[in-house]
Amino acid sequence: MRFKYCLIALLCCTTSLFAQRSNKAPKLYVSIVVDQLRTDFLYEFENLYCEGGFKRLMYGGKVYENAYYAFDNIDRATAVATLSTGTNPYVSGIVAERWLDRKSLRVVNCVEDKNCKGVYSNEALSPASLKSITITDEIKRSTRGNAIVCSIAPDGDAAVLAGGHAADIVLWKNNMAGYWSSSSYYGLYPSWAADMNKEIHGKSRKWTPLLRTGEYNNFGEKAPSSFSYSFDGKKNVITYKTTACINDEINEMAFAFLDNSNVGKDDVVDCLALTYYAGNYDGAPMSHRPIEVQDIYARLDRNLAQLFCELDKRYGLSNVVISLSSTGYVMENGDENSSYRFPSGTLYSERIQTLLNIYLGAKFGKGDYIEGVHGTQLFLDNKLIERMNLDKMTVVSQAVEFLKSLDGVEDVFTIYRLGGMLSPELQFAKNGYNPVGSGDLWLRLMPGWRLIEDELLVSRQVYRSPVMFPVMIYGAGVEHSVEEKLTPANILATEMARILRVRRPNDNCLRVFE
Repeated sequence: MRFKYCLIALLCCTTSLFAQRSNKAPKLYVSIVVDQLRTDFLYEFENLYCEGGFKRLMYGGKVYENAYYAFDNIDRATAVATLSTGTNPYVSGIVAERWLDRKSLRVVNCVEDKNCKGVYSNEALSPASLKSITITDEIKRSTRGNAIVCSIAPDGDAAVLAGGHAADIVLWKNNMAGYWSSSSYYGLYPSWAADMNKEIHGKSRKWTPLLRTGEYNNFGEKAPSSFSYSFDGKKNVITYKTTACINDEINEMAFAFLDNSNVGKDDVVDCLALTYYAGNYDGAPMSHRPIEVQDIYARLDRNLAQLFCELDKRYGLSNVVISLSSTGYVMENGDENSSYRFPSGTLYSERIQTLLNIYLGAKFGKGDYIEGVHGTQLFLDNKLIERMNLDKMTVVSQAVEFLKSLDGVEDVFTIYRLGGMLSPELQFAKNGYNPVGSGDLWLRLMPGWRLIEDELLVSRQVYRSPVMFPVMIYGAGVEHSVEEKLTPANILATEMARILRVRRPNDNCLRVFE
């Protein structure tokens, strides 16, 4: 395995590090999102990289080192939607991976669609909840539908949101049995993907360190221990998606698509959107898995080198433009802060709902005023408030007063606070709000605190820590430059529209507080 990666690196070294400047629009746009990739780790682990992966982008492309999302409670879905559309959840409608449906009080996937049927899956997904146009949609429109758009990701929300409304092929690995799945929304399931399911499903995979464990010393380990994880492809799929193995599989699917399509073979720009993983193994705290996270970055670097070499061989990198960005958060289960006596604590959603109902009942009369809670979002029973002839603003005001008294709650937001001229802090809150999936009240936690949805499932932490992440663009007509200042993530859609010579997505804007 190591010999294969070294050979890939050698082949990459034989190609020019910088793409030749071209006056023509590229034939292929490869959009890469890496879940939980961090700028600090990207540079910290540079000693683990070959010359043709991350370094090709870092030292040959246009690099925004410190990108960020201008809204609270970032997760995979909100991040991918923002990168694709160039706008925030307030406009795109994607406020979370999952939210509480007000009518049924059922937690639903942000891309769930009952009007569709799943293929190789019970999940029926579509971009119906995405209210904005994506850069891939603009590519389709500018080519009168002739562009080929394919999106491949470990999870359905990322695959659908990266593909946009007009994608031809959207594939994700379902959590039940590990098949590569799709939806009837996208028409016929490609035969090559069915062949890959036969080849991949049930295949045993083993994850061990790529390099000598002594090379993984970026966290100051004196004698790093090794690791070994095995998966059969059918069980523990959710955990499997947090390993370096899933990135190998993304590449296998991407190459199968390139082998079985006409992508990049004419003058019409096509698009391949890929999502990789660079978070912690099984969401464990960094100090518990220091070798694993370094190995994920090292292996992902080789995955990218392999992809870039394949693109160069097929099309020439002067005919391809590549973007790489991140979901911009870190998800860690467990609490390390208390070990170092840092300010920290835990809140439980169900307890908050119970206590708040008791408090409001004492104020206004017995009743379940909070009819649902999901993560940091609390949903009022508006019908109950109406039946009791109560003023909703008064109820909300009392709820806010109680919630602010809880340890670990930094602030409480409501729609009543988000009108008119807003401070930057309130604008961040508004940017992450949308009436379809957001509650009547939503919490901002104190730094170091976490929120647990179910006391019996302590690992289901829902509060994520934002981190700075890179936005990198490499390829046809792109000159090397580095921007160190803070840059909003919606720069990507703007830049790609310019490079691809298509219109910007309809809600894309560069101003942070809009």
